[in-house]
Amino acid sequence: MTGTGPSVCIVSHAHPDFSKGGGEIAAYRQFLTLSAEGWPARFVSAVDLPGGQAPADREQPIARYGEAEFLYAVGGMEEDRLWWRSAEERRALVELLAGFGSQVYHFHHYWRVGLDLIAELADMRPDAIMVGTLHEMLAICSHHGQMIRTRSRELCRKETAQRCLQCFPDQTLERMRLRKALMLTGLRRLDRLIYPSDFIAGRYAAWGLDPSRGTVLENYLGDDFLSRPRRAWPPPSHMSREFAFFGQPTEFKGLDILVTGFAMALRDDPTLAMTVHGATAEETLRFFPGLASAVAACGDRLTFGGRYDATDVLDLMESAGWVVLPSIWWENSPVVIQEARRVGTPLIVSGIGGMAEKVQAGVDGLHFRAGSAPDLARVLLRASEPEVHAGLAGTVRDVIDRDAFLDGLRAIYDLPREEMPDLSEAA
Repeated sequence: MTGTGPSVCIVSHAHPDFSKGGGEIAAYRQFLTLSAEGWPARFVSAVDLPGGQAPADREQPIARYGEAEFLYAVGGMEEDRLWWRSAEERRALVELLAGFGSQVYHFHHYWRVGLDLIAELADMRPDAIMVGTLHEMLAICSHHGQMIRTRSRELCRKETAQRCLQCFPDQTLERMRLRKALMLTGLRRLDRLIYPSDFIAGRYAAWGLDPSRGTVLENYLGDDFLSRPRRAWPPPSHMSREFAFFGQPTEFKGLDILVTGFAMALRDDPTLAMTVHGATAEETLRFFPGLASAVAACGDRLTFGGRYDATDVLDLMESAGWVVLPSIWWENSPVVIQEARRVGTPLIVSGIGGMAEKVQAGVDGLHFRAGSAPDLARVLLRASEPEVHAGLAGTVRDVIDRDAFLDGLRAIYDLPREEMPDLSEAA
């Protein structure tokens, strides 16, 4: 066998060529890192093409996408994309995966992958290790895994069938209990679990997964991002008043809280500046029509930068004094936080969940009360003080490095090289 690690097949719910979510980016960066290190690695990901088209000619559900990359169609899955509707399409993908002969099958997410597929592959390849990285809480919460109450947008701190029924009154207690039992049964087929934060590890343990099978390991940003030098310190004093947001205008990302809080802060300090990266003003107002007066009140102190390319994100963050993450849900291990920490830009985040864990108040940035525009305004004014900014910009921790990430994977896979059978050429 060649390389410095086991043969690994990474299975992801999406490919970053078609979708820009944090989970698929983390999965693909892992694939690239393992390949660069000499590990025999493959990447298999779901794809939704226009009109439900298959990714291959002649309506084939699986297509080769690169030397060691494959795409599969998700049209044959149930509506919630957690189980396959078509046993034939599932079996075709299982046979492809099993035929690789990989020693480790590492699933990033289970949505659009299928818990039934994981179980069938585990039965077909009992000699292989099944690993899963749990990026969010979809198994725990039917509300997109957000653990946000559907009617009030309040944070949900505990899952029970009775509480879930309040959010989904069209369901039944029996249906909610059955869903949880099916989810637990499916996830228990994974031999090892990886959590990108202590927060989400605790949530899954409280929900019913065995904590002894789980390991907290931060996602790796990739060799290109880690090769970049961090910005010079101390920063210019004017940067303390320059803030930036990176993300989409969705209801859970808190863009409405950000704009409202910034408008409040401007009343006390009109020299502040905020740039929103990831949306135009028109997109934002289409999603949040009630923000029109706040946007107008901000005038030219609020700029909308529109969409940005992932390759430019570090340059954009380096030009900002602060990165603000105002999400109203728990988050887990947001890639925005990792990127900001990589360049050395301090953050202002909602003080809950993975955000509060990844950004330590007084070390990497500041916290504000989640969902509170007035408290965000207070923190923005405090952050604008040059001495506060300079102090925190000098103590921002860097992200996990390459060696630590690979060592973490080796420990999780727990396959000493001298004991590994050579299965990499089985397909």
